[in-house]
Amino acid sequence: MSRYLMANRRAGKFREDEKLASRRALDATLNQLSAGIDVIHDHQPERETARRVVLFEAAPGEIEARSQGLPHDVVVEPEILHWNEPAYPADFAGLQKTSQAALAPLGTGADLTVKVVGSGSPLKGAEVILFLRGLGGMQNRQSAVTDAKGRVGFSFSEFWEPSALLVIPAGDFWPLVVRGPAGTVTVECPPLPRSGPTEWWHEILGAAPHDAGRGQGIRVGVADSGIGPHPCLAHAHNVGAFIDADFDPDGGADIDSHGSHVCGTIGAVPQEDGQFAGIAPAAELFSVRVFPPDNGANQGDIANAIDALSRDHEVDLINLSLGSPTGSQIELDTIIDAFERGTLCICAAANSSGPVEFPAAFKETVAVAALGRLGWGPPGTMPTFRLPQEAEKFAAAGLFLANFSCFGPELDCGGPGAGIISTVPARHGLTAPYASMGGTSMASPAVCGALAAILSTHGVYKTLPRDSTRASLARSVLRQRCRDIDLAKEYQGFGLPSLR
Repeated sequence: MSRYLMANRRAGKFREDEKLASRRALDATLNQLSAGIDVIHDHQPERETARRVVLFEAAPGEIEARSQGLPHDVVVEPEILHWNEPAYPADFAGLQKTSQAALAPLGTGADLTVKVVGSGSPLKGAEVILFLRGLGGMQNRQSAVTDAKGRVGFSFSEFWEPSALLVIPAGDFWPLVVRGPAGTVTVECPPLPRSGPTEWWHEILGAAPHDAGRGQGIRVGVADSGIGPHPCLAHAHNVGAFIDADFDPDGGADIDSHGSHVCGTIGAVPQEDGQFAGIAPAAELFSVRVFPPDNGANQGDIANAIDALSRDHEVDLINLSLGSPTGSQIELDTIIDAFERGTLCICAAANSSGPVEFPAAFKETVAVAALGRLGWGPPGTMPTFRLPQEAEKFAAAGLFLANFSCFGPELDCGGPGAGIISTVPARHGLTAPYASMGGTSMASPAVCGALAAILSTHGVYKTLPRDSTRASLARSVLRQRCRDIDLAKEYQGFGLPSLR
């Protein structure tokens, strides 16, 4: 049995009778297929003109045969998982989604003990990823979280040789890469700077000095792994969670740290000296969780989140720091439908250093590549592993296209995305932690925040009705406010957004 999504189309349907007909076409199709499918969840909004999204299981051959000749208004497609993983160093790229089941077993026979400390004290809750290599280029990895003493242990067969450790503290310290670990290893993580409210990513976007009113009057949505808790995000609206086509209004807390980091990059409001602000701290922020624990987000949940943010909360911009190599018609229809309600989606190009992934590759979105800055980060920290090998990827003002960033003709712009310090959830005894992350996932919210700041002072934008003219103007303004940073168009699109 395989998992499938079914939804009705709404894009381009402006009359109520068209929307009702689309919904009824799905109702009839579901009845037609019901004998051969097992419905997992059915998100059926009370409003009859709203999109209905159904997640179900079925035998692949049977559903494909029975789906022939479906009404145009109904889309049935296999579940497509999207990922939001921060980028690893370039030579770890092949390990990001490796299936361990196809590899030699880890087993036992060798051991590695790691102790993680920061400022002389053990760091609890640090994620430690051990990368292993075997004969013939085989690769594998293990991961664990440090205990209260900052320790974690690994065991593996003699087939495997440790190649590197990636240490990611729960907050307030830099993530580190350690090559060739063996025996017992102590990893000393340097503390993150407390030089906020601004840093280089604010400066290159023109968002320095800090302005607490930047972004006022603009509504921004985020569909990610959730939000908080964090005092610098207390002003944001936690809308809930869409998981497997089911809505949980109380399920929006961050399940890892990615969503909180994204939200903080857009709109964190510092509560203490030294904390970093979002690019648009006065923007009204709405967060929806679409990622279940330890898995990707499917297109149905992303579609439901976009609908809720655009329709129910009337956001102007939605940040989507997630991606898949495969495009979804359900997702595309939702993005166009949101555009027709005045909402523009800003999307991460993805981190595989290849072609732009979806939804960023859809022409109806804004696709964002990741830029780094020379000299940022202490030796051995993650930002120092982001340099490209190709000379043509080095830009003006000490910037460069990060070596993990996807690129191509779909790009609209670049944004700061290497070593970005932002909010992560309070945990492991930390009450207001910040963390450094890298990825187009970080570049997209930086651009989203910059556009929110630009639109907040635009003389015409706020006067427009919530339809496609509003979203079209937002995209046009973004492109007009980009400056060339001496990269080829496939690496920078229109350039780097500037508030100045």
